[in-house]
Amino acid sequence: MSDRQAVVLSKGNGMERLGLPGALAMTIDSPNDQISIMQFWRVLQKRRWLVLGSLALVVLLAMAFSLILPKRYDASARLLLDLDGNDDLSLERVVMPMGLDLNTKLETQIRIVESNTIAISVIKQLGLHHQKDFAGRRTVPPDRDFDNVDLKTRAKLTEAFHKSLSVKLIPKTQIVEVHFRSKDPRLAAQVANAVAATYIEYNFQTKYRATLQTSDWLTKQLDDLKRHAADSQEKLTDYQKKTGILGTDETHNIILDKLEELNKQLSAAEGDRIVKEAKYRIGLTENPELIANIAPESILAALYKQRAQFRGDYAQLTAKYGPSYPRVLQLQSELRELDEAIPPEIKKVGAAIRADYQASLKSEQMLQASFDQQKGEAYKLNEEAIQYAILRRDVESSRDLYDGLLKKLKEAGIMAGLKSSSISIVDQASQPVEPVEPNIPLNLALSLMGGLLGGAALAFMVENIDTSLRTPQDIETYCQLPSLGVIPTLAANGRTGGKQLVRGERQFAPPVTLQQRNSGSAEAFRALRTSLLLSSPGAPPQVILVTSAMMQEGKTFSALNLAVVLAQTGQKTLLIDCDMRRPAVHRCLGIPMDNGLSACLAGTGLLDKAPVAIEQIPGLNVVTAGHMPPYPSEMLASEAMPQLVGRWREQFRYIVIDTPPVLAVTDAVVCARVADVVVLIARSGQSRRQSLIRTRDVLRRVRANIVGVIVNDLSFDSVEYSQYYGHYGSEYSHYYHDDISSNGNGNGNGNEGSNGNGHHHLDGHRV
Repeated sequence: MSDRQAVVLSKGNGMERLGLPGALAMTIDSPNDQISIMQFWRVLQKRRWLVLGSLALVVLLAMAFSLILPKRYDASARLLLDLDGNDDLSLERVVMPMGLDLNTKLETQIRIVESNTIAISVIKQLGLHHQKDFAGRRTVPPDRDFDNVDLKTRAKLTEAFHKSLSVKLIPKTQIVEVHFRSKDPRLAAQVANAVAATYIEYNFQTKYRATLQTSDWLTKQLDDLKRHAADSQEKLTDYQKKTGILGTDETHNIILDKLEELNKQLSAAEGDRIVKEAKYRIGLTENPELIANIAPESILAALYKQRAQFRGDYAQLTAKYGPSYPRVLQLQSELRELDEAIPPEIKKVGAAIRADYQASLKSEQMLQASFDQQKGEAYKLNEEAIQYAILRRDVESSRDLYDGLLKKLKEAGIMAGLKSSSISIVDQASQPVEPVEPNIPLNLALSLMGGLLGGAALAFMVENIDTSLRTPQDIETYCQLPSLGVIPTLAANGRTGGKQLVRGERQFAPPVTLQQRNSGSAEAFRALRTSLLLSSPGAPPQVILVTSAMMQEGKTFSALNLAVVLAQTGQKTLLIDCDMRRPAVHRCLGIPMDNGLSACLAGTGLLDKAPVAIEQIPGLNVVTAGHMPPYPSEMLASEAMPQLVGRWREQFRYIVIDTPPVLAVTDAVVCARVADVVVLIARSGQSRRQSLIRTRDVLRRVRANIVGVIVNDLSFDSVEYSQYYGHYGSEYSHYYHDDISSNGNGNGNGNEGSNGNGHHHLDGHRV
């Protein structure tokens, strides 16, 4: 098997597994080997009568259904649902959940319009259960109310109402359309308007009842809230007195104010103590100069200043007048007195600094102790302030809730007497003029679409379950056998020529390859001859066995014409009719059956006279089947058959053997042993995949050399032929037909189907 065939087989098997139609599972000539739209079109073209029939049937049924259906009218009313408007007097938020988006609210209102509550209310208002146009065969007598009707009838009437009612939201608006369909246009408008009015009344009644329920509940709750608010206020006052929290909240009280003041005093005392401690540390050094600096207001500072002045005067006078000068001596005496007076003054200043430091330290310690004590009380107050905050918030929440409910109660008194609604009628439903059902243009369009789709689906389904073989691609794809060529359907209503011969009649009927030498069928056999001669490497095959899976597939017709085109090459050719059960070659060629193959195998015939030369076909000799023996299969399986064929091999260049169908009898299988190649015949549209596959397997078991399959009786005008040859197929057919018409076949009128004698031939595709 070639690579090309392997690809085709793989692709075909995969498509069969996917459930694609058989005609689609074929070789694709596109670069990517994918299924194209053209293949789908070919299936539809092939099954066009099935598609057209389905289309016509669906259209006729749709039109008949449209004419039978009663006319129905549609009336519509429009409502505006202002659901996002603010209403300060509305109490809906008290009893209804918040946070729903507008689309959800609109869908909710639409479901309310479609509810059983609205439907039953409208039925009662208009007495629809008494009107035959609505109730039909379930019409209730006028003396019976809707509530007195049995449950099943009420349910059916309500269901019929819902089927006729439809509620639609106009996109991107808050407007809702209420549609109602009825046989009576006046009734349709009445019901649509009644549904709109009933829904508005229902919406108001719902709000009114919710308002009254809220008002009753608020009245019962206000007294309890008032008492609870008073108790909370009393508890808060008592707790303030107990804890000393005086002010607007827990952060304003005496303890915290005192703590804040002590904190300021402690900070000031701590700073004063630090300054005096520094002076005290300097005083401990007993440095007169440092002490004089930190105590400028003391006598010590004046003494140091005076001593410095005396020392300056002493130095000047000593340098000028000498140490014996009286003023120098006086200054010297005064300096001694100052030096003696400074130490006691230092001690006095140090003692004063120490005393001042100790007083400051004591004051700081006392403030720290008082601050710590007040801080402890503040901590305790913070703990008590938590409870105070709880009590205060309880008072505030009770007061706010009481005030809010009191306001709502006053609103309830107003709403109870105020009939307002956020829903209004935009357009009243008017009586319709034209019916909406049946919609004949729509039904026609839908039936056309449905018929086409249904017909296409039916065509592909039939194509998928069709196991017949039609094209060479089918042979290669499904049976994994090579294709040798195509024999097109013969002209003249599918016959080779003139009248059909009856059994036993012997009259020469020229084969198509002889009678119509320039026809497409003759050319197809010449192409087959070329394929066979080139099928074997080295030397071409000599003994060619022609058979088929079942009867009426054209094996005798093919064997006879193949023998003719082989003889036309100038080589001696022998045609052996091995079908001893239903022989036909002798009737086609008009020769007697005496001394045929059966006599030769039985040893009663003359071997030299068995091949009969056909005068009308130079180079062709024929061995007829002879008279039917009791056991044809055993005779063909005997050793005499190979001996006969071996003898004839020496006399003839080509030998064509016509055998019975493989699946009918075993004659062809036993004859395959003497043949070089086996050619299978499959009739387009008649041969089945299973039969050809079974035939292939049977012949392969005896190691027969199956050279390929010929597709017989493929019409020029068929879709399969155009698939095989493309658009060239029709031109191919016209080319040969025109050629035949111009050249004729040796007769005066040029008609394809006559031989000049007015005789008509056998249907070659069935022989």
